[in-house]
Amino acid sequence: MDFAISEEHRMMVDSVRQFREKELMPLEKEFLLKCNLDTEVRHGLERKGREAGFWALEVPAQYGGLDVGQLAMCLINEELFKHPAMFEFGGSPEPALYLCNDEQKQRFFYPIINGDKHSCYAFTEPDAGSDFARIRTTAVRDGDRWIINGTKTFISYVEGADFVILFTTSNSKAGARGITCFLVEKGTPGFSIVRQIPTMGDNWDPHELLFTDCAVPDANRLGEIDGGFAVADYQLTHGRLKIGAFQLGIAQRSIDMAVEWAKQRTTWGKPIASRQAIQWMLADSEVELEAARLLVYRAGWMADAKQKIRNEAFIAKLYATEMAQRVTDRCLQIFGGLGYTRELPIQSFFRQVRVWRIGHGTAEIHRWMIARNMLGQSSRD
Repeated sequence: MDFAISEEHRMMVDSVRQFREKELMPLEKEFLLKCNLDTEVRHGLERKGREAGFWALEVPAQYGGLDVGQLAMCLINEELFKHPAMFEFGGSPEPALYLCNDEQKQRFFYPIINGDKHSCYAFTEPDAGSDFARIRTTAVRDGDRWIINGTKTFISYVEGADFVILFTTSNSKAGARGITCFLVEKGTPGFSIVRQIPTMGDNWDPHELLFTDCAVPDANRLGEIDGGFAVADYQLTHGRLKIGAFQLGIAQRSIDMAVEWAKQRTTWGKPIASRQAIQWMLADSEVELEAARLLVYRAGWMADAKQKIRNEAFIAKLYATEMAQRVTDRCLQIFGGLGYTRELPIQSFFRQVRVWRIGHGTAEIHRWMIARNMLGQSSRD
């Protein structure tokens, strides 16, 4: 297997870097103090990105997008996530929305590409995360509509969304194979945002959602009845690859800052860069980053080659998130007390990385799934 970064890709990354330096870096000091990027500011940055040509980047050309491919998106997200604001360019629908029928595309899919709407998706519940069989939010058919009841928690980007990609159980006896997905618009009677949940991460205070006798038309059902597991699996595989790319940018920025600091900071008359302890922390970090980069890029390349990457996405996300946790911890240590302050982004990176070892499937779930793929049927006995 052989892949390479094309000159076209390198030029694109250079343009993204210029955007980050011009539009995002001036916001960094304020962001580190507020620990948040307001929705209005985020949407404003999306518009600036659109003006710069960064819009609907991964959307296939048949839908009016640039169709840059998944490897290119890994490179782009790596560059963007050298800034702690967790910013992504707009115009790209969630993967699940590609399963919309023609009528749904007009109401939900194309408005996102056009910049008129935003979405979020809701899997997690108080008693259900990676185990879809434990989803308790119910959808009961009532003629040409569905009555939905239940609670979702830890749902991201609710405040800026116009509708929710909601996963419910429509056949509790079928477990994970009895899940059905719906597109639920804000303002639908019975759908309420209960609260925002404070977390240790920057720019990620998710929400709890409540559905009480919420009537949703069958026209808003995404995919087949009881076919939501396939929708979710498709959504999550794509997300794991993106999350892996995010970690590369976080780790690279942290290492770059630590290297410069090690050259400047002196102890007992010598720069700490001369200390073997510091050198080994930097060397270990560089080796782990390069290994993670190869895993993520390879998975992106495989996706572009129309190969299945479910297992590769598990591997890339697992290694990249744990790598980024170790790297940010080492780099914070190199900075000492200064690294612990909000004057630098490393402490923000350290806290942000922690959630990605949980979200989109925990590290433990990833290890389990990788082992199942290795062992086959014997792992299920």
